[in-house]
Amino acid sequence: MPEDPRQDQPDCLPSDQDRDKRQRQLTMMTMAMNRFWQVQSLPDVRATCRTVPGLTRDQLELCYRASDVTAAAIEGLELGVRECQYQFQWHRWNCSSLSTRSRNPHTSSMLKRGYRESAFAYAVASAGVTHSVARACAQGRLISCGCDPSINRKGMSKSLRESLEKEKLRFLDAIAETNSVFDESDSLRKLRAKQASRWKWGGCSHNMAFGVEFSELFLDSREKGTDIQSQINLHNNRAGRRAVSNNMQVRCKCHGMSGSCQLKTCWKSAPDFRVVGRVLKQQYRRAILVDQSNLGNGPPMIVYRKPKKRKHARQNRRPPRRPREKQNAGPQAGNRPLGGPPATNRKLENALFYYQRSPNFCERDQISDIPGTIGRRCNRTSSGSEGCASMCCGRGYNLIREKRIDRCNCKFHWCCFVECDDCEIEEWISVCN
Repeated sequence: MPEDPRQDQPDCLPSDQDRDKRQRQLTMMTMAMNRFWQVQSLPDVRATCRTVPGLTRDQLELCYRASDVTAAAIEGLELGVRECQYQFQWHRWNCSSLSTRSRNPHTSSMLKRGYRESAFAYAVASAGVTHSVARACAQGRLISCGCDPSINRKGMSKSLRESLEKEKLRFLDAIAETNSVFDESDSLRKLRAKQASRWKWGGCSHNMAFGVEFSELFLDSREKGTDIQSQINLHNNRAGRRAVSNNMQVRCKCHGMSGSCQLKTCWKSAPDFRVVGRVLKQQYRRAILVDQSNLGNGPPMIVYRKPKKRKHARQNRRPPRRPREKQNAGPQAGNRPLGGPPATNRKLENALFYYQRSPNFCERDQISDIPGTIGRRCNRTSSGSEGCASMCCGRGYNLIREKRIDRCNCKFHWCCFVECDDCEIEEWISVCN
């Protein structure tokens, strides 16, 4: 009698569901182990927080609770200082006083003043912290946060849906134009494009909400008073955060064979920080002066410049009527308290405030942490702020021959490297007296 071939087989083979279950368990165990080693590899919390002098008591307590996020915030402060130096590299004040050994620009005496430049420094530092923390969340570097959870929800904002639909329409039109070479029927081409294209809102969006929240906890905690200086610093911090959150970008990546882009994944990304720097530089040029009469307590008073009177071409023309004085007008003529109609407040949300006239920054002032312009490079052929006439404050300049080593005679070799020579270049530079 022949043997049954099923006798050699095991009594019970694992089903597909059992294999999937074991695979999920193995994946969860791997994630738990990775999480464990990530926590174990964190540096000593107190040692990390003590390496940054100038932190307040609230900032130290926040650092002890979330040292990894605080480290990302310190990187954001350094990012803000570098952007400040780029934007003001050809100004008399070039943000060099913010590059302190403590990596904390708030220890500089410049930020204890109410200058227009101080307002920019507060805003760009707050923007740097927001930008750095939001990116670190998306990169998986922080335990406290991850990707933006609100992006994958059904109840996304109206502006987000509109930007997504516009991007999708552009995507479908591009596919339709590509297929027009092979098919002349418009209806069939659009139908095929809609069927072939797949849209997915995914990726890992930058967690801007967490970045804004941590920036508020980390920086706004330094301002405890209710005087005009603290209120202006808080306002400039908020303006810096808005410069990042209001300029979020939609970035997409195509997937498919040979770049066919059959599947397109999109996510919300923080803007390039150079864009944030340009936005804040524009706000710096249009910064608003605040009255100093209430340096104690009270709401800041915005100083409006009176427009110049225009002469009428005709003498018999009726002059314009004077606007009625509002009940909530400030006690001084030409001033207005920070408050009032919502339309006015919306215009002032993104503006930078300052309450002290800026000095000329020509001479060195150790008390205010102003380095001066002696020894600064200038452009002798320019009439702008980088020109020697403006940069040197009328003291004149000297021409110095400078030698530097630069790469030259570069050649590309297959495959794949570039070989260059080191050449000595001499040039004449202008240096302020």
